[in-house]
Amino acid sequence: MSGGATQSARPAIFLHVGAAKSGTTFVQQVLWHNRHLLRERGVLYPGEDFSAHVRAAFDLRRTFFPGGSDPRTRGAWRALVDEARDWSGNVIISQELFAPTRPAYVREALDDLDFAEVHVIFTVRDLGRQIPAHWQEDVKNRFTTSFTEFVTALRRRDWRTFDTARLFWGLQDPVAVLGRWGADLPPDRVHVVTLPRPGAPRDLLWRRFCAAAGLAADDYDLSQTYANQSLGLAETQFLLRLNNVLDDRIGWHAYNDDVKLFLAQQVLASRPLSARIELPAEHVPWATERSIETVEALRAAGYDVVGDLYELMPMAASGPAVGTATAPPPDEPRWMEMADVGVDAIAALLRRVQEREDRAESRPGAQIPVRDQLGALRRDSADLLDTTERLAHDAAPLVQRAVESASDRSPAARRLRGAYRKIQRGAGRSDAETRTR
Repeated sequence: MSGGATQSARPAIFLHVGAAKSGTTFVQQVLWHNRHLLRERGVLYPGEDFSAHVRAAFDLRRTFFPGGSDPRTRGAWRALVDEARDWSGNVIISQELFAPTRPAYVREALDDLDFAEVHVIFTVRDLGRQIPAHWQEDVKNRFTTSFTEFVTALRRRDWRTFDTARLFWGLQDPVAVLGRWGADLPPDRVHVVTLPRPGAPRDLLWRRFCAAAGLAADDYDLSQTYANQSLGLAETQFLLRLNNVLDDRIGWHAYNDDVKLFLAQQVLASRPLSARIELPAEHVPWATERSIETVEALRAAGYDVVGDLYELMPMAASGPAVGTATAPPPDEPRWMEMADVGVDAIAALLRRVQEREDRAESRPGAQIPVRDQLGALRRDSADLLDTTERLAHDAAPLVQRAVESASDRSPAARRLRGAYRKIQRGAGRSDAETRTR
């Protein structure tokens, strides 16, 4: 295990740019819940809320989720930069959506941060676990690609022509991501953090991240964190079919709130785990060959490695080895299990509808018919308009008296009053002319 941060007279900014599904949610939870302790130790984790880094990544990249938008993203990157510039110590920015940033925007980001010594951190996991995890994450984001189609696209030479493959490698390929983000940085300021094998101590990833970011791991509390739970196979198959049925008939915001955040990440992720999604045996040789190429390229680049590059060799997340007979094919329908998932999903959504109705009915005035509420609004608006006009009328003499009082004391004010009267006389003539037309 190598060391991470180097000593410098300037403050350091650690940009944790991915990869998605590599423990990033866990690390970000630790950072967010310990941001006050970090401040006490001279380290800033900026942002007004937990999603500030997400908005900053979208802002820097000039993009958003397909079919959606969020006005709060505009200026979000600049807000983080300004907060970092105003801080005298080290800064940590963490969001996996920075990974696919285009080279021109990467250079822009590094130029914006030239007041500090920039380090880049990339947490990376083996393809045997990463491919299934990323596929089910795509399904949670309303993709409708089957697992076989997904892996087939990843393996093609022309993978850039497929949206799912372009998204995967843009987020997951450490060689390409660090080639963009680390192109203008010394190799010792680019840190590759490998994910521990299944069964390792829960805090090992945090300790490795701290080694890269120059933090003392034992100074921080890990009790308020949670993992970004992956869906089981039956839950993912159910959601995939739901996406096909929904198609584009509901907007992005509705899908994000009701399907992804509520149904997928709360309801389905909390069910007892069904069969795990694993990489079928037919793809293991290719994944291993690709991983060997990745390890050799990372080693040749001379980056600081925290962990062991051997951990990037594909194997199962837990249980039996990848591709054994106990791992069901991801695209083979599990109808009985999907039926159970569907029952839980319908029940949860009905409870959600009932809770929303109960909250709406408990609000003051909820029992008043809409027609009566609109009538009351019209009356209130008319009263407000009448009051405003009366206040404006009553205030006019006060303004005039103030002008006259000031004119007695100031020659300049007397000239202004004369100009004011000429304007008023001119306005009066204009009104008269208008009335005679």
